[in-house]
Amino acid sequence: MSTSPLTNLPPELLDHIIAHIDSARPIANLGATGKKLRAFVEERAWRTFTAHRFPTLAPNPPLNPALPYSDVARSLTTLSQAWDRRAFVARYIEPSGNIRLLPQNQTTDRWRKPRGQTIGFTPQLDCFEEVVGSSWSARNETLAFSAGAGACIREQTRGKDGGDHVQWIVYRPQGALEGIDDVTSLHLLHPNGREEPSRAALGVIVGTANGNLQLLDLSSNDGNNGVMTRFVTDGRPVRSSSVIQQPNKPRLLAANIGEARVSLYHVDPARPRTAPLDSIDIPRQNGQRTLRGWSSSFLSYDHLAVGLGPSERPIQIYTVHPSGMKKEPLRKLSLSHAAEYKADDISSPDSMKNPTSSIYPIVSLPMATHSMAGSVEGQIFLSGAYDGVIRLHDLRSDRDVEQTYTDPTDESAIYSLLPRGRESLMAGTSRHSLLKVFDLRLGAKAYSYQDAANPRTVDRGKSCDWNLFLKPHSATYPGRGGGNNWARRSAESSVYSLASPSPSSPFIYAGVENAVVELAFMSVLDSHPDPVFGTRFVDGRSNRLASGLRPKEIFDLAMYDQTAEMMKLKTQRSLWETFRVQGSPSNSFIGALPGLDERWKVVSS
Repeated sequence: MSTSPLTNLPPELLDHIIAHIDSARPIANLGATGKKLRAFVEERAWRTFTAHRFPTLAPNPPLNPALPYSDVARSLTTLSQAWDRRAFVARYIEPSGNIRLLPQNQTTDRWRKPRGQTIGFTPQLDCFEEVVGSSWSARNETLAFSAGAGACIREQTRGKDGGDHVQWIVYRPQGALEGIDDVTSLHLLHPNGREEPSRAALGVIVGTANGNLQLLDLSSNDGNNGVMTRFVTDGRPVRSSSVIQQPNKPRLLAANIGEARVSLYHVDPARPRTAPLDSIDIPRQNGQRTLRGWSSSFLSYDHLAVGLGPSERPIQIYTVHPSGMKKEPLRKLSLSHAAEYKADDISSPDSMKNPTSSIYPIVSLPMATHSMAGSVEGQIFLSGAYDGVIRLHDLRSDRDVEQTYTDPTDESAIYSLLPRGRESLMAGTSRHSLLKVFDLRLGAKAYSYQDAANPRTVDRGKSCDWNLFLKPHSATYPGRGGGNNWARRSAESSVYSLASPSPSSPFIYAGVENAVVELAFMSVLDSHPDPVFGTRFVDGRSNRLASGLRPKEIFDLAMYDQTAEMMKLKTQRSLWETFRVQGSPSNSFIGALPGLDERWKVVSS
């Protein structure tokens, strides 16, 4: 009995088959076998492949049905390979070109950094991107970071041809003073379908050390910009804030004000003055001398997590309802993990004193593109603590901590967190400009570029957790020269903030002292670069740096693995050395490391 050809199978069964294919090549080959299967591959197979191989990285909600998902699959598979091989290009970014100054509505071609303080500014970051129309390559990215008492915004439009149009805006209130009026929190408002286009163009919420909390309108080119809404803080300093915004839903703002007050606001651009919808003053407990609210984070529209400290229960979860917040927390979480207690220990966890620490960042883990059993938005989240431990929490569980992520080589406090879907996690620390990368080990990584290789030749033994120093490794890095020389910033900086436009974007932004670092995850030697992002740095026709990119903008970093056996320091080759070796007759990268990008080499002792 002959088997039925694939063309006779119903699309639903073909979808089920595609869901079990672990690499892109068989799908591309399937589309080349005939007209009918080619139509199925273009219309359904690539979408199914991205949803199952990249369940927390693929666009969610799904994009325009007319979008060619073959382009999405190309970007995600290329990005996954770059992450696995730790292939990225690092550079500092700052306003350049024709810079618009607000509220003066003037222009300049040179940005002057804030000056006059003992230490440099500590950037707060936010960014997002929108795919425009039915082209995966046409997108708008908006990046904002604070710089002392001002804010810098980059609007970048990418066309179908891969070219970029960049516009910088620098906002600094008249008479603002460094160190007194510094920006301490910053959020970009995303277009959500509720406002008129003119009101949704570019809104930025800014909180400051002097107690200002404002919604700014920076979208107008005729000088009619400035403060749209003032949020009432009673003059107390804004320490941090969180915004929740989803399409066709109202926006909410939570702010940590003063020492231990959390205030909740509606965000309505039509209201010039907005009082808190509700406020809670978190009391000290058990004779505590000090207690500070370090952060707030919306887990969902129903729950707000607050990071406190020092405290034995430094995470409090509050229920949010239409008229405000419940005064008593839904839960108070300690930092104790059941696995920390030995099986033969006669003392139960309940009878032992919980560790005291402070919680700084709290981030919710994203949902998958296709439903996971029992998954509800905002139930699973991560916290970073002063003790250097990252903890995973699940509100569905009776346990306070489900899992911990630690670095045996460094115990610096965790200042910032950025999950990449549910595959990996980036953590900014308090010392050494150190960025930590962890494998979340939550079963979300369902794709590996190595699956297309012969498994007998694949080395999967290297550590998945590694540390990266966000400072130029080369002592000869030229910087910018003059008063803006990047090399003059502190080598002992904290990594204060982390942001990415979307889980599917190759760009990561990190705020360090007096600077913002961009990491673009892509290989400069990729013979088949992603046509959407790869051409930004490399001209595929000449295999050289793309025109308009200055090599001095790019610097080389150092890293090491988080294991005692693999703690050898590795450094990146310069782009000049990389292209020189690649173009030489031998084309041999001496000291290249198996499984890693060709730019990496071990530092000789």
